[in-house]
Formats: sequence, structure tokens, C-alpha cells
Amino acid sequence: MRILFICSEYEGLIKTGGLADACRGLVQSLIAEGHEVTVALPRYASLYKQHTDSWQSVYFTLAGRPLGCAVRHFKHYGADIALVEHDDFFRRERPYDDGEHGYSDNPLRFAFFCKAVLEWTLQTGQQFDLVHGHDWQSATTAYYLKTHYADTALGTLPFVFSIHNGAYQERCAPHWRQELDIEPQRHDELNFLALALTYADKLNTVSAGYRDELIQEPQAAGLAALYQQRIADFSGILNGCDYDIWHPGHDRYLAQHFDIGAMQGKQQCKLAMLEHFHLAPTKAPLFVAVSRLTGQKGYDYLIPALRAWLAMADARVIIMGTGEAKYCLALEALQWDFPAKFRFVHGFSDAMAHQLEAAGDFFLMPSLFEPCGLNQLYSLRYGSVPVVRLTGGLKDTVKPWPGRGATGIGFVDADVESTLAALRQAQQLFSKAESYRRVQQNGMLQNFSWPSSAKQYVALYQQALWARAH
Repeated sequence: MRILFICSEYEGLIKTGGLADACRGLVQSLIAEGHEVTVALPRYASLYKQHTDSWQSVYFTLAGRPLGCAVRHFKHYGADIALVEHDDFFRRERPYDDGEHGYSDNPLRFAFFCKAVLEWTLQTGQQFDLVHGHDWQSATTAYYLKTHYADTALGTLPFVFSIHNGAYQERCAPHWRQELDIEPQRHDELNFLALALTYADKLNTVSAGYRDELIQEPQAAGLAALYQQRIADFSGILNGCDYDIWHPGHDRYLAQHFDIGAMQGKQQCKLAMLEHFHLAPTKAPLFVAVSRLTGQKGYDYLIPALRAWLAMADARVIIMGTGEAKYCLALEALQWDFPAKFRFVHGFSDAMAHQLEAAGDFFLMPSLFEPCGLNQLYSLRYGSVPVVRLTGGLKDTVKPWPGRGATGIGFVDADVESTLAALRQAQQLFSKAESYRRVQQNGMLQNFSWPSSAKQYVALYQQALWARAH
């Protein structure tokens, strides 16, 4: 099968979050199964240093406005990469925002990106069996395929759309309908995500649990009726874990390697992190987190729970992330108030993310909602017992202690009291060495590899092809 991916980030090239990991993991598994995959991405500023092998010029109009770009190509671990180059739209320091607010022309930037990819496909005679779009940045593809290109060679191409986070919808003012030539006869707000939900041939999200949550409010964020209308075409396929990258037995970033049968290296990783952050060596449990600092990730109740807990608990906590200023300030205050127990790393380092996963006795992931989550999958493999709120993909992948076959600590209510109880429960588990080791090893034995998920995607593609043919 020849598949065109349209996405806004891809691990190893440009990454702001789990979308990049998911896209690359799926692509690599599809290639391993013998499929041909082309990945279309905007050429952001950081990608100008990337060597390319060839290029084509593409010119077209959008709502009567003449536009053009270059599409540059190179190979990346077996995938064909097509970079849409337009300096004004994409050669910016950050992909989506200025650090505080989304770029005001994001609707134009990403509608242009989608149309440019389709025009490049048409003008150069590229042959694909199916298009797979990811999140709102690719959403206008669904509409353009069904309307602007209905009478072209692209008119029979099925479009499969993956929702990685339904909270990001790109809602914009009515005037964008005319400027992007999207249902221009209408005069209400334009919602990119809603557009894809309406026009895509098949829909999926990244876990069965999140799919069930999206068909009702408040998780649907106003779109429950649309999800319900498409329920026959809407599935949940769990993201996988790329164990070539995330494996403590050969992770290039670790102070010492380890695995389920030889765990001594994990203690060395823990000691290395404690030393790096000037925390004294200790037998107390180390809790770590790597995440965006947003309300979605549970920081409204995690931070006050940590404050109450650290006042009495013998434990160490290291949190790394970037995000909203109010959470950064609150975490900096925790470090100031608990200098012997707590560290906040304001920023992101891929190397440090791997090192923290390996060092932790527990990994904190108390999300308000979580479409799939990847860090809990990494944590399971690295023997860092996840402490999660049982929602979305977290509920699908972590079995709470003390239940049979437990792999982590889980709680239900999104509040300070429940989070605090989960922290105490984790500490209680850690004090029972044999029970902790059993839970840790149960987690390390879990297998959430991409090939299983990729097979489900291929089945979804075949359904989309069949539906278009009939």
C-alpha cells in the first residue's frame, strides 16, 4: 500500500510532543510491513539545516490568491520525507506559537500546507492509495479532497483522520471560511477539527478509552454530536512504544544499562540523577515527571498535593517540562520551599527525558485527560512504576495496585485529596520491597510495540478503501 502521511511534526525531525513519536512509530512499523510511506511536513526553521536531495516548485490559488512553494525531498529511515517550504509561513522559531499565543495566521498556514501537499501530489503525478492526516493541522485536507479535487485524479483517494488530542480544534472567526475557500457560503465560526470529523472517510483516536470519552461531553469539547454522528466510522487504536528508542538495555543516554533480569544499572541511573541535581543519595523513593505544564496534565491538583505530601514524606521529586507560567512559578516555589527534596527543570532535553525515565522509582502522570499517553509506556519498560489518573489511554495501559497483575498506582477523581492518596499509596508500595518489585516487573513485561497497532491501522485503511470503492 502507498500511504501519504500529512502531519505537523515527526520524531527525529521536529517534535513538540507525543504526536511526533506516534507518527514516526506508526510509519516505521508500516514500512517494516512492506508498505511505502511518504511523510509531508512543513519546513520549519530548524529543518533548513536538513540536507535534501531534490525539489519541485508548486503553484496554485487559494480563494483566488496566487500562492507557491517548494517541496523538498529526502529519505529518513526508509520513509520519503516531503518538506513544504514557504519562508513567510513556516520559517519561524516555533511551529505553532510565539511561546505565549498561537500565531494569528495559523488557519492560513496549515490550510496552505494541506493544499500545497495535494497540489504537489497532483502536479507531479504522485501515486498514493490513501491519505492519513493527523490532528487539526491536517484537517482541511478532508474538505479539499471532497470538494476542490473531487473531479481530479485525487477524487477517489480515501482520507483517514487521527485525533491525537481532541482539545486542540483550531476554532477561528467566520471570515476564514472565505479566505480559505472552505464552505464559503456559511457565516459561522470555522472549526478545523469539526471539518475533518465531517469530511474524513474514517476516524480514529489513539486509545479505546479516549474514543469512549470523546463521544460525550465534556471531553468532546463541544463536538459530541459530531462524534456520535460518525460513530460507525470512529475507532480507537492504541499508540505503540518504539522499543528501538525506548529500551533500558541499549538506551544511549543512560549512565548504565539494565533490564528485567539485571536491574543493578537502574540504581546507578538513580544515583546519577540525584548527583546531577545535587540531591543527597537516599533509599527514599524518587518520583519523576516529564510533561507539558498545563491543566490537561493535572498540575492544578498535583502541585498542591505535592506541597502537602513533601511536608511530611521522605521522598525525592524531579519534574521537567515547559508550559504555562503559573505552573512554572508554582514548581519553582516548591523547589525553594523543599530544597532537599524537590527539583524543577524548566525546559526540555531528550537526553534528560530518557535519564529521568530510567532513574525514577515512580513516574507521575495524573492527567485530567490523556488520549493515549506515551510516557507511561516508557515508564513501564524502564521499571519506573507509573502513578496515573485512570482516564483515556492511561486506564487502558496501567493496571492499578493492589489488583491482580498490577503495573502501577491509579486513582479516579481529579482532585488534590485523591492525588495525595495516590502518592501515599505509592510510598506504601515502595516500603513493601517484594510487592514493589512484583509490580515493577509486571510493568517491564508489558509489550505495547507498534507492529500490533500498525496491523489495526492497515485494517482501518482497508475499510476506508472498501468504503470508497463501494
